[in-house]
This record gives sequence, C-alpha cells and structure tokens, in this order.
Amino acid sequence: MTAQLDITVNDHPAVTVVAVAGELDIATGGLLRGALRRLVSEGRVRLVVDASALWFCDSSGLEVLIDGLDDAVRSGGTLELTGVHGTLGVVLDATRLREAFRVDDASIESLAHR
Repeated sequence: MTAQLDITVNDHPAVTVVAVAGELDIATGGLLRGALRRLVSEGRVRLVVDASALWFCDSSGLEVLIDGLDDAVRSGGTLELTGVHGTLGVVLDATRLREAFRVDDASIESLAHR
C-alpha cells in the first residue's frame, strides 16, 4: 500500500481551510509542510486544518503541524485544528500538545464565518 495524503485548500472570507485526508507521516509530511508554507508566504495566515478525514498521524505529522503553527503565528496569524480524532487525537494527548493548538469541533462553515 502506498502512503497517501490528499490536501484541499478552500478560501473563506475569514479563514483558509486546509482539509487533509489519508495519512500524515514522514512519507507525506513534506506535502502538507509545503502547502502550509506556501499559504503563509501568500499572506493567508488564518488557517484551519480540517483533520476529519485524516486516518493516521504520527510524530512526524505532528511536527509538520507545529511548524505550520509557528509559521502562521510568526506572520501574525493562527493555525487551528478541527475534526481531530483517532491517532491525531492520541498523539496530541500523549505529547501534551493539544493545548498548543486551538482545537475546535465547530463546523467548517461556522469557523469560516467567525
């Protein structure tokens, strides 16, 4: 089986939603890291990562999310997570990094119009 991560970017009036589907690990992390850095460099610094279709995340994937958070904050923005479940939730809890991110279970539509 080939590791796969699908990334979809949707701009809303208040935020840019980055939906990830598949697995976020050492083999796929570069894809998300590149996408997040590109968005921040374009000035799209209010980011919401929708992890509702993410079925696997390891510590390498978590590092990508932390880097994205750091890049967004350095540029005056934010990176929030929504749809956290499964291994991402376990990794966030085990590392005690859940507090580092704003984790919101609100719908994408309500987040996008805040």
